[in-house]
Amino acid sequence: MKTDIAFIHPPSIYDFRKRNLKAGPISDVVPSTPVFEMYPMGFLSMLSYLVPRGYNARISNVASMMVMSDKFDPVKYLKSLDTEIYGIDLHWLPHVHGAISIARIIKEFNPDARVLLGGFSASYFSDDIMKTYPEIDYVLKGDFQEYSTMKLIDSVEKNIDLGTVPNLVYRDEMRHVKHNPNSKENTVDNVFLNYKVLMRNAIKYHDVKGHLPYADWINNPESVTIIEHGCQFNCAFCGGSNFSYRNNFFPVSPVYRNPRTIAKEIELAREILGAPIFVAGDINLAGEKFYGNLFREIKELKADIPILTEYFRPPQKDYLNELSRSFGEFSVEISPESSSENIRRINGREYSNESLEKSIADAKEAGCKKFDVYFTLGISGQGEKELEDDIEYATKLMNHEKGSDMKVYSFISPLTPFIDPGSLIYEKPEKYGFHITARTIEEYYNLLDNGKSWVDFLNYYNDWMSAKDIERLTYQSEIEMITARRDVGLIDSESAENIINNINRYIDGKDYQKDYRKNSHLSYLNKDIEWSKKHNITRSSLMVYWYKELLGLEKDLGRL
Repeated sequence: MKTDIAFIHPPSIYDFRKRNLKAGPISDVVPSTPVFEMYPMGFLSMLSYLVPRGYNARISNVASMMVMSDKFDPVKYLKSLDTEIYGIDLHWLPHVHGAISIARIIKEFNPDARVLLGGFSASYFSDDIMKTYPEIDYVLKGDFQEYSTMKLIDSVEKNIDLGTVPNLVYRDEMRHVKHNPNSKENTVDNVFLNYKVLMRNAIKYHDVKGHLPYADWINNPESVTIIEHGCQFNCAFCGGSNFSYRNNFFPVSPVYRNPRTIAKEIELAREILGAPIFVAGDINLAGEKFYGNLFREIKELKADIPILTEYFRPPQKDYLNELSRSFGEFSVEISPESSSENIRRINGREYSNESLEKSIADAKEAGCKKFDVYFTLGISGQGEKELEDDIEYATKLMNHEKGSDMKVYSFISPLTPFIDPGSLIYEKPEKYGFHITARTIEEYYNLLDNGKSWVDFLNYYNDWMSAKDIERLTYQSEIEMITARRDVGLIDSESAENIINNINRYIDGKDYQKDYRKNSHLSYLNKDIEWSKKHNITRSSLMVYWYKELLGLEKDLGRL
């Protein structure tokens, strides 16, 4: 079936199935695998904007299908897409190898194809991309590009001047790179995440696998909404920080969405999927008026489903009680990054351990189901001694709630694979004691093309840790954290022993367990970031269940 645009999500490394890669713990704290097969939320927003306006658009998650089946042929699949525009996301820089490789494949079988890149990384490197890769015809630069995508489709299909497409980067007839200005039509009001459109589209194109958000989504569906674009904080390593967002993607940061729109998305997620929902962005910091309106809208719509909320500062008691009254089941996550308040401040997180611990206690009192606390290895000011303090503090937090109805999970993961372009560290490395080892888009492509291990992919080292230090300390901290989880009762002794043995076999260069479908790497063989398996029964959720059963049957029959 012909489409106006196909949104294609590439794997991080295109030929990952053929290479003996040691992908490492680069995705231990996200739902997807080291292939990073989870497509950006912008895909769903684009679909939700275009389809109701009469355009034909589809999502083609090539990365997920490559993870799900070794027999899946991405080239054959790409050839089957009858589309005017191939829209490839380069939102996260780790996808540069997959994105460029897929663009080249498309141009090989269809030299007249129109290939579009979009996303934060494509925006940051737009000039570099256009000068380096002739396979790329266009880049849509910046955030809120739903309207611009529609205008590009119109321009291609009706032969309208490309100069009319807001935020488009392209080549003119003289092969000069041109940048179009933004438009007042590119606003947050165009963003809507409609799972009804997603489900209908999967059926319309007979392509359920292509529309799956990530490979293991079929086993535990979860939905997502977001309260803001940009951020009010300047975490030093974050490419979505206030500094980076305002300088590279949109002049205002943060941009809050309408609470009623968010509530409608949550209600749609409940109605269509009956699935838990992750709310990206700090609801509490949006202010009492914002979250008061949001919770009121949710109550009016009766959109009560399990919810996971994230925070950039510890939420206070009054807010947590309001959250509890609005949702029957809620979980919390926060990323202090370090146990040292001074190191936390250097890296853009300014709050005390006392306030964090009080928030954990208040959350438990409010009925929180699970409280996740994330620490990062490799940040500015952190040496080996400071990391040891982090492990001790992370263990203390878990121990304090041992036997409690609310589980506290602490995570320590390395800053991998890249320091985000546009972040404060990337732009001012000397101020933060960092050394950035790759700057051009081709250098990043080559890192992923030539690397054999996740340590080869790193684009930095700092004054406190070399790349080898980061590798060694990552595995050391993983073993200590698994031991702590066993002692607290968050993992059974046999599983803990198996995981630790697996890490040691990896370190010693021996055969170790790999399972790219369900676990990220070595330590979290059971995804502890899965926070709720509570689902309501809906027509769509039954369809998901039966599709899951069909996939299991096909696997048993050896068809995958």
